[in-house]
Amino acid sequence: MNKILNNQSTYVSLMLTVFGFQADALASETHRKAHNQSMEEVVVSMPFVQKAAETSQPINILSGEALLEDVNNTLGGTLQGEIGINSASFGPGVGHPVIRGHTGNRVGILQNGVGTTDVANQSPDHAESVDVSLADRIEIVRGPASLLYGSGAIGGIVNIIDGRVPDRVPESTEFFIEQTRNFNNDEDRTAFRIDAGRNNFAIHAEGFSRKNDNQEIPGFALDLAAIEALEEIQHGDEEHEEHEEEEEAENTLGFIGNSNGKSSGGALGFSFVGESGFVGFSVSALTNEYGLPPGSHEHAHGHEEEEGHDGDHDDDHDGDHDDHGEEHGEEEVDFVRLEMDKVRYDLRGGLKFGSGFIESVDAAFAFTDYTHDEVEFFSNGETEVGTTFDNEGYEGRVVAHHRGNDNWSGLFGIQLTNNDFVAAGEEGFIPESDIQNLGLFAFERYQTASFNIELGLRYDTNQVESGQCESDENAFSASGSILYDVNESSNVFFGLTNAVRTPSVEELFANVDNTTCGRPADDEALVLHAATNLLEIGNPNLKPERAQNFELGYRYHTGPITGEINAYANNIDDYIFLNVTGAEFEEQLLGEFTARDTKFRGLEARLSFDIYQSEQFGISGSVFGDQVRAKFDAGGNVPLIPASKVGAEIEFYGDQWTVHLRANNVFEQDNVGDFELPTDEYTLFSLYADYHWNMGNEGELKLFLRADNLSDEEVRNHASRLKNFAPEPGRTVKVGLRYRL
Repeated sequence: MNKILNNQSTYVSLMLTVFGFQADALASETHRKAHNQSMEEVVVSMPFVQKAAETSQPINILSGEALLEDVNNTLGGTLQGEIGINSASFGPGVGHPVIRGHTGNRVGILQNGVGTTDVANQSPDHAESVDVSLADRIEIVRGPASLLYGSGAIGGIVNIIDGRVPDRVPESTEFFIEQTRNFNNDEDRTAFRIDAGRNNFAIHAEGFSRKNDNQEIPGFALDLAAIEALEEIQHGDEEHEEHEEEEEAENTLGFIGNSNGKSSGGALGFSFVGESGFVGFSVSALTNEYGLPPGSHEHAHGHEEEEGHDGDHDDDHDGDHDDHGEEHGEEEVDFVRLEMDKVRYDLRGGLKFGSGFIESVDAAFAFTDYTHDEVEFFSNGETEVGTTFDNEGYEGRVVAHHRGNDNWSGLFGIQLTNNDFVAAGEEGFIPESDIQNLGLFAFERYQTASFNIELGLRYDTNQVESGQCESDENAFSASGSILYDVNESSNVFFGLTNAVRTPSVEELFANVDNTTCGRPADDEALVLHAATNLLEIGNPNLKPERAQNFELGYRYHTGPITGEINAYANNIDDYIFLNVTGAEFEEQLLGEFTARDTKFRGLEARLSFDIYQSEQFGISGSVFGDQVRAKFDAGGNVPLIPASKVGAEIEFYGDQWTVHLRANNVFEQDNVGDFELPTDEYTLFSLYADYHWNMGNEGELKLFLRADNLSDEEVRNHASRLKNFAPEPGRTVKVGLRYRL
């Protein structure tokens, strides 16, 4: 513990010292790196269209070359290099963003300001139904963003802006095509995008396809010592030999079994764009197939599930579960694969008014049909769909900006959401549910030459209906912030938010009898959640979470130097989590959704600066780091909180080439929750290099290389529920060729 505190104090002191550098000690003529330029980019995910350096909340922006360099097959993997953000992996196919220690229902995942409508929040083995490789930009708002996008985004929001519904007519055709090869898992990926238009009409088309083999790692996939230690904590030493034999039989050396996958998708959109606004439509489709690592799914251990499902569960499963037990009861499941399909329809528009109280109106609507099958592969070579998850629904929002006087401006809006959720089959522990939301929100801004004040209000009604059980909660949230310009190149901001998150369907009704709306009278009726290896039990009496977030930040932004430092305190009353007490049913651990008061404390900082500049080449660098600490008021640590990290990067660049090196140190995490083991410290080194040729007609051809984990270190991710079963990738080298017009 003292070692971690000392390490964290050292890097915090370093960051504060670096912020004391004077700009005139650096070169005045600078190369504007992508993350420096992001401070000048306009942010569309905030209530008011502002540059990132002028917002009163901490912002991360990935766009242009910076986004293309960081693109990963998972959303969390793409964003994990940003401060305040980590990835909760579940094998190579899944990576959920973790913002300031929050993930799942506390992080809003949006496409063009509208929710993604999938089932990623219901289970850690469910991937987000998005691919970001062809996006224009990704904006991450760290801290509560519930007022604009919903009552649940206590951790923050991730808004993927992809241009599928064009809001402008390109001056000339814009074309993009890319081919990459990943030598770690033999992945081949092809992607293209076209944006074109004529007169008042614009069209967008895109597509991608990728396929990969198993992921390579240093050493064994299973950490048998950690698995045995965890078994001892959970069950004592009664079954050590039996479990050890099972794990040894599944272990692999040098790769993660069943980690191969494939995915493809595309979109087609068109718009009419006039002088006063636009209206457009798009349709997109996504398929994603990936495997769950051996040991990650309880089915792999032969858990007997053909019994223990009475009345309601049998009805929900339409008899499939009983058939499964009869046909495959004597066969073990070798592995499980998820097959996802999603179709989404988007309608967007905007209209500007030359006079009157209303200045402009923006509207967005999305209808999504999502499904995925969890396919079990048996030792006799047969396959069967164990569970099917469906989520069909729509989300729409309308925002009106109004005119004010010289200093005042504002907006107000409405948001509607309706989802029909179904989980049918072996893991139907969440009942069929109808989920509805109505949100009303308003923001006002008072702005002068040196400061601006923003005030926001939101009111939500959230309803979850499941059989005869129902939850109907109202949530009122409010925020206030002030941004003060110290001088032309720096500002400070302070924010205070009271945000309310209502319980989600799994927190309320997982394994709840939908006739009595309580825990089943007989524990035989409980259905195992294989991804967590728990019998999860919801609580229909849960109250909404209430989060009071305090934020203090400082930004410095000139040509040669750009940086920020943020400190926050997030006090959450009735924080809902899956509490594992050690209680068991038939040697299977129980987890109950419980509420406790909780405190999150954190610090984030980054600094980018130019070191040398000449006519031939330049050198720039950056340092960065973050930490978060989360504890229950009554004692104990919140589980699965990412470890603190600190890093540095140096970049060399010329007119046609770029090379940069990065080192990222993740400290040991021993502030662990119940039934959780500490995670070792590790350091990652990465390299990126590219060279581009200017082609005719303003085209560009770029050859690039990215190498991660250069030292081939074994990495166990504390935020991952599978850290003992599936380490992060070993040494990874990816090369690619990209043409852009």
